[in-house]
Amino acid sequence: MSIVCFPFKQENVPTVLRNIDIAARHPAVSLVLLAAADINDCYHEVSKAVAAKSRSANPYPVPVRMEVQERLGTKLRSGKGDGMNSAMRYFLTAHERPENKLQEPLQRLHFYDADIESFNALWITKAEEGAALGYDVVRHYFPRSSTDAQITWQVTKVGFALLWPRTTLPWVQQPLGGELCFTRPVVEALIADNRVVRQSNWGIDTLYTFVCAQKGFSLFEAYMPQGKIHALYGSLRDLKTMLCECFAAIQSLKDEHVETAPSVHRIDPPATVPTSITSKIGYDVETSLKLLRENWTDKQLDLLTLFRPDIRDGLLAASEWPVFNFMDEDAWVSAYNVFLENFDLDDEDWREVLFKTWVARVLNYTVRHVLRGYNCALQANTDMVMKLHMKRSMQLFDHHQLSSGDLVSSEVSSETDASPSLEDQEWADKQDMASVNSPTVASPSPEGQEWEDKPDMVSVPITARLAL
Repeated sequence: MSIVCFPFKQENVPTVLRNIDIAARHPAVSLVLLAAADINDCYHEVSKAVAAKSRSANPYPVPVRMEVQERLGTKLRSGKGDGMNSAMRYFLTAHERPENKLQEPLQRLHFYDADIESFNALWITKAEEGAALGYDVVRHYFPRSSTDAQITWQVTKVGFALLWPRTTLPWVQQPLGGELCFTRPVVEALIADNRVVRQSNWGIDTLYTFVCAQKGFSLFEAYMPQGKIHALYGSLRDLKTMLCECFAAIQSLKDEHVETAPSVHRIDPPATVPTSITSKIGYDVETSLKLLRENWTDKQLDLLTLFRPDIRDGLLAASEWPVFNFMDEDAWVSAYNVFLENFDLDDEDWREVLFKTWVARVLNYTVRHVLRGYNCALQANTDMVMKLHMKRSMQLFDHHQLSSGDLVSSEVSSETDASPSLEDQEWADKQDMASVNSPTVASPSPEGQEWEDKPDMVSVPITARLAL
């Protein structure tokens, strides 16, 4: 018995109503919940249509409820996090509400974005099948435009590989995906975690992914070959708030430790990507070029002194003319470390510096890799994250072995993907920070060059790593 929840704000009403009808008619669904951000024109239109359908000769076969999200977080901006957390609270008590006529507690909670034009019953079916196999969490992943998902790749996946390389986190396909299914124990654990409840904004997906991994919940990732067809953004400026909030979520967790016990993680193999996705451009490149020159302040120029000279000089040049060749993968990881230590979500100048640095990174990626074709672009993203994952893993692994005085440890093996101790983590972080922030690091060190020259180290496909 499951609930399907559609969080929504301002959406295309016919698409929302179509998705409600699909979910309500699925045999595994006992109730459909619409979690509204607020009461607006979209809310009134959907509410009116749902009420009319419920009174018609062909009503929904299960209850369809509309709830306005509660204000659960108190410090951060109210947004997606409050909506999804409100839905979890409703899920846990849905059977206690007489109007729902439920005989027992519901066992699974699905989330799907309300604006998905490619949504069909298979999304629910594949999640239910994964949960029926005993997985605690089922996440959907799907092919995306080569210029889409640049917060996922450049912020979340880089952060996971940098901070927790020897855990399951770097291997999660779409850690910011809003299409997933939680079993009841997972919902109970998440809503009882103050870190999750506080995360009221776009950072909620990061918290869900991280806390589930930290608590050792098993994960199945189900592949949806048709992709997620929905409204994309125009200029990258539209993503600034999401970018800053997702980065701040990673930053808030940077001192957290993930337990050494590996969690079970299975990944559904992908299929051929349709042309409708490989040919799509996810943002307006021309409009985004202007963003590098906008909104500079004296304080932002002062903040650039914290970065490597080549990054500082590149951003200074970009303030006068849209240049971005300097922001390659190595420069981005170096800048990322500076942001981890210094970024302030409440400071508009820090938000602007993070945003401009990210824009330069996305434009660099687009020109260097996307223009070479879809497969080249996606491989470039994968290589960036996997090389960082391998480099950080080896740093932590080498120090752990040296500190234990046993080069062939029987207690920590590559099969367990065990995380280092807190002391090992602190030592490795200091070593890594020293190397990436040094003004002399304009070219790879001998060790770094050796790492770059070993493509075979990262050639194992993600789907081959079944248990972590």
